[in-house]
Amino acid sequence: MTFPAPRLYLSLMSAHRRIRPAAVLAALLLAALFAGSQETPAPAPSPIRLFFTARSAKPDDDLSEEARKDFEDDDGRPLRAVALDLRGDGTEFKFFLSSVPSKSGGYQWLVVDETSRKSVGLIVGSIIFVERENDDGFPRIETFWRQGGEMAVVFSYQFARGRYVRVDSRSLSVSEINEYFRTKPPIDLDKELVEIKAEHDPVLPPRR
Repeated sequence: MTFPAPRLYLSLMSAHRRIRPAAVLAALLLAALFAGSQETPAPAPSPIRLFFTARSAKPDDDLSEEARKDFEDDDGRPLRAVALDLRGDGTEFKFFLSSVPSKSGGYQWLVVDETSRKSVGLIVGSIIFVERENDDGFPRIETFWRQGGEMAVVFSYQFARGRYVRVDSRSLSVSEINEYFRTKPPIDLDKELVEIKAEHDPVLPPRR
């Protein structure tokens, strides 16, 4: 048995045992009750604000021909898009998904400011993680996708000079993929675009 207040216990057991055992027990119970009443700190917010995949993209042809030129490749087929209040200020941005993969093999997403109607960057990936950390009010973005075989790729993007730019890329082996997803919140496809409130026990992504 351990005691939350050892000094209290020692003082009660000293003084030539003049205090009755019942009084000692009552004091220990009160000390334990007091210790248990202290509030447990709330879990810290997840560094990932939310995530989404192509599963959340809806048919959307509201993209100008001029903006479509920002795709690495484009065959003119209808597009799909994910609408998102990217900065949390009520301004809507759309992530337009091309039907043509990028040169590196991942999905192409053109990020467009719906207010100015201008593209603010091209990102590549199958799973899009929108982070809480930001640059100039724009959240950092990390993407993941399987490149083929047992390899995967992770790209990191930051907002600079009016556009999202790739700042880091790395390839992952099978063991590294497992470790990567241990640092992420659960990938529940029914909770895409739902804000992640606090830290969770991460799980591996669904098999595709």
